[in-house]
Amino acid sequence: MGEDTTGGKQPDLLAGLMPAARIARIVIDSPLPHLDAPFDYLIPDKLARVEVGFRVRVPFAGRLVSGVVMEIVGESDFAGKLLSVSTAAYAPSYTPASLRLAETLARRACGSTWDVLRLMAPPRVAAVEKREPDTEVDLARLRAAARELGRATVDDTSGDADTRDADTRDADTRDAVTRDDAPARPRRIVRQCLPDPEAPGGVPARELAGDAVAAAAAGRGSAIVVLPDARAVAAVVGALRAAGLERWTRQGGGDFTVLDADDGPTVRYGQYLAALRGEVALVIGTRPVAMQPVPALAHLTVWDDAHTAYEDPHAPYLHARTVANVRAESLGCDLLVAGYVPSIEAIALTEHGWATLESPDTEALRSGTPTIDLWDDSRRAQEGPAGRHWMPPGVWRRVVAALESGPVAVVVPRAGYVQATACARCDTWAECRDCGGSLSLPAPGGDPVCTACGRTQADWHCPECNGPRLAQRRQGVARVAEQLRAMAGGVAVTVSSAAEGIVADGAVGDGIVVAVPGAIPAVAVGYAHVVVVDAAVMATGLGGEVTALRHWLVAAAHARARTEGGGVSIIGELPPLTVRALRSWRAAEAVREAYDERVELGLPPVTRHLRIEGPEQAVRDAVRACDAETLGAVVAPDPHGTSLLLTRGAAQACVDALRDVLRAQSKAGGDALRVRVDGPLRLL
Repeated sequence: MGEDTTGGKQPDLLAGLMPAARIARIVIDSPLPHLDAPFDYLIPDKLARVEVGFRVRVPFAGRLVSGVVMEIVGESDFAGKLLSVSTAAYAPSYTPASLRLAETLARRACGSTWDVLRLMAPPRVAAVEKREPDTEVDLARLRAAARELGRATVDDTSGDADTRDADTRDADTRDAVTRDDAPARPRRIVRQCLPDPEAPGGVPARELAGDAVAAAAAGRGSAIVVLPDARAVAAVVGALRAAGLERWTRQGGGDFTVLDADDGPTVRYGQYLAALRGEVALVIGTRPVAMQPVPALAHLTVWDDAHTAYEDPHAPYLHARTVANVRAESLGCDLLVAGYVPSIEAIALTEHGWATLESPDTEALRSGTPTIDLWDDSRRAQEGPAGRHWMPPGVWRRVVAALESGPVAVVVPRAGYVQATACARCDTWAECRDCGGSLSLPAPGGDPVCTACGRTQADWHCPECNGPRLAQRRQGVARVAEQLRAMAGGVAVTVSSAAEGIVADGAVGDGIVVAVPGAIPAVAVGYAHVVVVDAAVMATGLGGEVTALRHWLVAAAHARARTEGGGVSIIGELPPLTVRALRSWRAAEAVREAYDERVELGLPPVTRHLRIEGPEQAVRDAVRACDAETLGAVVAPDPHGTSLLLTRGAAQACVDALRDVLRAQSKAGGDALRVRVDGPLRLL
């Protein structure tokens, strides 16, 4: 007999003839932290199309749940019998890189991978998935558009893949750039921008579009532009169309996609898939587009990262700037964080050496910005009793003169009619009889209404002097517009607010525009004059002075440059830091000064903030279990929970420990805790 070479085992005569099992590791839709892990499922032959990134439906605990395929393997370490995938999409909704991004963001934010994936992709539409990709990126059109937008390009044979040369930037705003640290081609930039001299407004659309188009035209991958709202999206889309590019459509193809929730599920998902499949190299949109999967990411822009719209209200409460930073770090793509006023978090990136600061030089500031005139209480007093009016005589004279050369904008920080009142006899603040809240006037001639509880206060009398009349103290945009119509007889007065309707950019050509911050419509060549009424620090707590600077400098950016006669009058009392920055337009320096104060106090973003809320004992147990004090955390309990301030090096270890605590409590059916990482810090 011959030697037994099988090791005592009988040979499997069917080995190699049977196809290997395909096992999908799937993250399922569940709110329970202890189920935030991949589960193994067999992929049946009828769903052989399933690959990594597919959305599927699988049986779990007696019901069908949604899931995403994270990985496909040949073996499972599960000892029991594997169930099979029930149904699947017709095409992947995620790329492998986007799945890794979701896991990274979930870990960083103490959330679940499913929650991140849910925020990343819009709802699927089966008919859209069945369409085969049939368009390609036209680099020649992109290069032509880049030249139209004032950016240098390379031809097909140059071999130079980097088109972002600072020497080719627009002469008025980009040639005069100074750098704190000047590598030849910085990949991570925090930029203080100036208004576009040809089209002043809330966003320098040509500048942002030019950077993105130039990056896409280099052929290294896709460029994504993240914007805070629909107005900014429309401005950048307008700049792209003016440069000869068109939005992608299912029927005719195109050069860029726009992710807009107002388009409806079919169009939105079609735009999403076109970008994911690489049919276009330019992607424009609001907060969710920061996570848009693309075949290869070359450039990512976030405009006005201090805007509150970038804070996702859904768990795990990701900020678009954080998503952009993580993608730039992991993929090595170019990152541009730009704004008229950089956020403190953006300045922190430059102070840590992670990014480079670009700021305009003195000559650019002088030629590209309007003059700003501040009217504080002392200056208003110089005009006598009339100076106490919300529109001092000196400012009104400038408005009248400016109307001869173009439209004027009056910016009011409050919506509605009158937001606060006082007794007309003794000047005591008018308060609600039921809860003590301040009283507003929703309309002329109506009864006051409590701003806190909403109750109408009919037949109100002052509790101090029994006076029946109310004096208006904090006038809203509707009341200011009413008075301006009387003051400027014969001049058209347009109101732009949520209640009256947001006026589109370019819809007004003359007269006076009265608007709340964020609703100022851009006009051709800019406003002849901009007036900010009752300017103040509207945000309470940490960073209020920087928030005020951003509000009023963005408003000022809608005015013409001083070389064209443009000017801005800001009426109100503001902190010294805000005043200095408004007068000089050196916003980045002011924000850096605010950051230095945070360094001395050990406050975010110098440190990282973890917020834990829930039942008091459960919060204490969680703080103890994550060894917060051992990690050097500053523990600040309050009636609603506990805040932890940790060094940036120690924060992730604490977050990982909290994730373990949440999983353990979830598995045991214990008290639910809410954890938020890098959220707002309340100063008591």
